[in-house]
Amino acid sequence: MDLEIVMFNMSSYSEWQKGTVNRNYHIFYKLLNRPEIGRIIAVDFLPFTFKRALRNYWENILFGPEGKVVYRDLTTRCVKIDGYPAELYVFSTIDSIFSHKLVIKKLNKVLNLIEVQSSKFKVYSSPKRMIWSYFPMFVDCFSAEGGENLPHDLMVFDAVDNWIKHPSFIRYKKLLEDNYQTIAKKSDLIFVVADALVEFFKKIGRKKDVYWIANGVDVSHFAESQLSIINDKLFNKIPHPVIGYVGTIQHRIDLGLLEYLAKNNPDKSFVLVGPLWPVFLRKLRRPAVEIKKLKKYKNVYLLGRKFWEETPAYIKKFDVGISPHKLDEFSKYTNSLKVLEYLACGLPVVATPTSEVERFSHFIYISRDYGNFSEKIDLALKNDTMELRNLRIARVKQEDWDLKVGEIMKYIIEKVKTKK
Repeated sequence: MDLEIVMFNMSSYSEWQKGTVNRNYHIFYKLLNRPEIGRIIAVDFLPFTFKRALRNYWENILFGPEGKVVYRDLTTRCVKIDGYPAELYVFSTIDSIFSHKLVIKKLNKVLNLIEVQSSKFKVYSSPKRMIWSYFPMFVDCFSAEGGENLPHDLMVFDAVDNWIKHPSFIRYKKLLEDNYQTIAKKSDLIFVVADALVEFFKKIGRKKDVYWIANGVDVSHFAESQLSIINDKLFNKIPHPVIGYVGTIQHRIDLGLLEYLAKNNPDKSFVLVGPLWPVFLRKLRRPAVEIKKLKKYKNVYLLGRKFWEETPAYIKKFDVGISPHKLDEFSKYTNSLKVLEYLACGLPVVATPTSEVERFSHFIYISRDYGNFSEKIDLALKNDTMELRNLRIARVKQEDWDLKVGEIMKYIIEKVKTKK
């Protein structure tokens, strides 16, 4: 079975190339290597603000990824990128700030060009087209009322979290509520990362074909990485024990907890590997103040963004991995990737009890208050053994992305076969 996927992403392909990694990234690249998939048209993050449009125009249209140009005009670019078992096309546009209908119209035009130019499906009848979305700000792909539709055989939505509860999207709350209603009504399949999202869709009337597929981890990327030398002069001078975090510093991080840990553990180094999310600092004054406070501690090190290929080497130099996420309304709709990545490296982990963390309670330390979190770090350092490290790696192998995507494809193939 050869399937064609038009995927509306929550990131841009160029962002993935620069080191941004999320659920969307992992599933996208696994699908490119699946035997059922013949072609993917990756639709870059569709901007809904002029600032984001300018960024997209610069990064994705003027200086986008290299490849054979299939289509180009003033506001849109589509290129074919070789090197994968499935055909890959990357579609970038800023038309979404002017008209959502125009995006669909132009995408249809590009899809027709691809169909004419490609020889991938010449020996088959027309391929089954699947619309796959991570982006609840844009639902015209589901149903463009009064405008041009995007022909498809199957509609899939993958809910990474609940954008209604995301602090950065507060002013779009009503739009998102309406959009989730459309998604619930029009999707053939909905995948979610947390039980709370299953309940969320039930409350808005969607009970059937909603499947919980927790986040996974690329076990081989972490367990088999041969990179042991880090070309980072600052990091190599940091004294042990190293208590580390890898990920974007954004609203879900409890900066108050990090300050407490740094202040009350002067003998330990707290290393944060990841970028500071600009929107997080610009829109919310308090986080900017707390970051400034953190920088005052000599045992706190903010190393910034690192490439995905480097991540295992950093984690393996940690003594304990931490997941200091806030316990708020948003967190119950999320599913941490970082805990899995720490475990894939055999690392002892201390985490706050956010959604899905309890599944690993026999392998990690869980704490909901500041003082106990600090104590659990001491326990993690004291009790760590090679035997425990091997057990952690063995457990997390059950969460490999290949298994997750295989489960997703099982539901999709069943749906394709049964849908008229």
